[in-house]
Amino acid sequence: MKIRKITLLLIVVVLFSSCAQVYKFVQVFEATPINANATKIQNGGMLYEDSDCAIFYSFWAEGGDASFAFYNKTDQIIYIDLSKSFFIRNGIANDYYKEREWSEAHTNSTSYSYSNSSSIYGTKSFSYGASATYLGNFGSIPLTTKDPLFSSATANRSIAYGALYSASQANAIATSKSSAMSIKETKIIAIPPKSSKIIAEYSISNILLVDCDLQRYPSEFASLSFDEEDSPLIFENYISYRKGDSEQDIIVENKFYISKITNYAKPYLHEYVERTEKPCQNVTSDESKKYDNKYPVKVFDEVITINTDNCFYLEYKKTSNRTLYKKSTTHYYYNSLYEGYTQGESSQTQSGFLLTTPKK
Repeated sequence: MKIRKITLLLIVVVLFSSCAQVYKFVQVFEATPINANATKIQNGGMLYEDSDCAIFYSFWAEGGDASFAFYNKTDQIIYIDLSKSFFIRNGIANDYYKEREWSEAHTNSTSYSYSNSSSIYGTKSFSYGASATYLGNFGSIPLTTKDPLFSSATANRSIAYGALYSASQANAIATSKSSAMSIKETKIIAIPPKSSKIIAEYSISNILLVDCDLQRYPSEFASLSFDEEDSPLIFENYISYRKGDSEQDIIVENKFYISKITNYAKPYLHEYVERTEKPCQNVTSDESKKYDNKYPVKVFDEVITINTDNCFYLEYKKTSNRTLYKKSTTHYYYNSLYEGYTQGESSQTQSGFLLTTPKK
């Protein structure tokens, strides 16, 4: 009898565990500039502007991208002093200049890697803006998608001061290097007139906010608002620079506070828009991908339904036996052949969705 009870208990446990589903959520942080007169939303990000410079931020990334593009509006060279510039998070200052030194190894394929004697860092990719002008039109000086530095949001670039390749990549490349040279970190960043440079180093925050007044696992979404005094996170870039031959330091403080946090059930953060035109075939060198004039399957683009100009996010999930939010009967999965999402029927499994043949 005792053995039968134990067996029955195990069956119940297995049945309940087999019904468990993984539910995905996204916490979105909305940032508001403290000096709202000088900083505004523009071209898919936040833009600070004065008589000398324009500084553009695109926060939208997991953990938030604190990097910035500095545009020199003057007719003189501007010199940013990284040793006097900081990223400050809740009153804790983080240095932009760390006196690092790397060696650059070149291979026959002209690829390269960075390393130093103590550590190897991961590559950091950045995708800025959703418009062709990126930093906007400063008078008659537009920055277009043809600019090799400022590309559209579809082109990720690995640009950073101090962002390095992973150890495995660096070691693999180093075995075939043909030459190497030592590079010291630059303390002074020189920016010529009417041009820009990107300064990249830090994420804004990778800490999920948990609050009694904010529903952690909402069926759709739940929000909590703050003012500057009670905000859980205040961050800024403290930038020190000089113009031309001047010895006077000029300080710019781009300071923001988190004014709103919203937890979304992930399906309610996106919508899928059917693609009506075939994509450009010149963006890839893979000639094996053949596109017909009409897709054999419906192809969709995943579109975020909220304004992300001044936001960043963190993703999290929960495994639960009860339904936390409703799942649509229509599901989408990424199809690399068509560079987009295709629609398909699906059956639920413990690990997620097992997708069948897409509809034609």
